[in-house]
Amino acid sequence: LLVGTLGIIFFAIFFREPPKVPTKGGKK
Repeated sequence: LLVGTLGIIFFAIFFREPPKVPTKGGKK
């Protein structure tokens, strides 16, 4: 269940932000 939740959260963040974001995300 934890993996599923983490996956959903990760997917949501990935969908909200561009797929090609820096490792540290200096554009924040």
